[in-house]
Order: sequence, then C-alpha cells, then structure tokens
Amino acid sequence: MRRPWFRPVLALILAIGPGLGVLATQPSAVLTPVAPGQDYAALIGPFPPPGSDGAKADLAILLWLQRIRSPGEVRRTETEVSIHLGIFSEVTGKDLSSGPFAHTRALSDDLLKDVRQVVGPLKKCFARPRPYEVFHQVKPAVQLEPSYSYPSGHASWAMAQATILAMLQPQRREAILERGRLMGYDRALGGVHYPSDVDAGLLLGAAFAQAWLTVPAHQRLLEEARTEW
Repeated sequence: MRRPWFRPVLALILAIGPGLGVLATQPSAVLTPVAPGQDYAALIGPFPPPGSDGAKADLAILLWLQRIRSPGEVRRTETEVSIHLGIFSEVTGKDLSSGPFAHTRALSDDLLKDVRQVVGPLKKCFARPRPYEVFHQVKPAVQLEPSYSYPSGHASWAMAQATILAMLQPQRREAILERGRLMGYDRALGGVHYPSDVDAGLLLGAAFAQAWLTVPAHQRLLEEARTEW
C-alpha cells in the first residue's frame, strides 16, 4: 500500500498556522474509550465556521489534493464508495468478502447499521453543505451523495470497523488502523468531504466502537467473530 497522503497534509496544516484543532487531530487521540450514551455532537464539536482559518485550510487542502491525486488513487476511492468489509482484506490477509468469515461479516453489518443511526442525526444537526456545493472549484472524482458533509459517515464506519478488526487481529493492529484512516481521508481526496469532516468521523468512529462493544449482545458478536480468526 502506498504511504497515505494524510501525513503530508498534516504537515501542510501545521505550516498554515494555529487555530486548526479539529484538522490537526492525531491518530492516537481517536482511541480514547467512551461510555455508552456519549454526546457525540459534543465529542466532535462544530466544524470550522465559514471564513475562519480552519475553513480556509479545509479548502486549501482539498484543492491541493485535487491537483496531485493520481488515477490510481481515484480508482481506490471509487472502490470505497460502497462500504463493505472487503476493504480490509488486504491488510488482514483474509478474504473478508467471500471467505469463511460469516460471523465477522454479521458483526460488521450490525456495526454499520448502528453507526449510521448516530451519523445521520449528526449530519442533520450540523447541516454542513458538501464542499462542491459551496466552492465551484472543487471537482469531485467519485460519486456524489445527497447527505450533509459533517461528519463523514465513511470515516466513522472505517475507524469503527478498524478498531474492532484490530482486536480480532492484534498482530496487524497498526496496518488495520492505518487502512481505516486512509479510507476516511480518501473521502477528501475524492473531493466529497472536507478534511475536518474526515477527522471528526475518525474521532467519532473509534469512540463509537469502544462504546458499542460495552453492550453484551455486541460482545457476543465479537466473541463469535473471534472464533473465525
């Protein structure tokens, strides 16, 4: 896998200046456990307001990515538009799409359903338009979606799923978490999310997974999946 582009993006953010707390979230910060009933709106906080330094950085990064994205990177983002567990097949070394992982897929399906129940209301609460709806110079490279932009649902699921898969295959933990982050940041690479949407989704996804697994029924799903690994 190519070295993810979000490391140079973070360097660019730091070069732009201070005041970009949401954008500069470090990967380690998204692993803090959160109790059930977490106020996820308070957890992720608001997106950078229009005209702020954070909003300007969001747009600058999107336009930079638009200039440098390769055909291969665009193809990868296209394969991630439809959310599915097979996205993690390469980093786990397992065929998660059609291999003997029925319990793991059932766990993933339940997780995705519950993530969407949290992300949908948050999108309506924050009601942030997609970047291409506001800035004509943003040219999306992947399929458009009718929902609001903040937080990124793809990033939320990707990090929630990566957090759980890392528990099932701890020897590949870092590679799995890296793939989850990459799927999230690919949404900005494709021009359909701001980087701050993605950072909020990654934060939300990891926190959600930790809380989700405190529910006994979900713990049973995890233990059933563990037998396949």
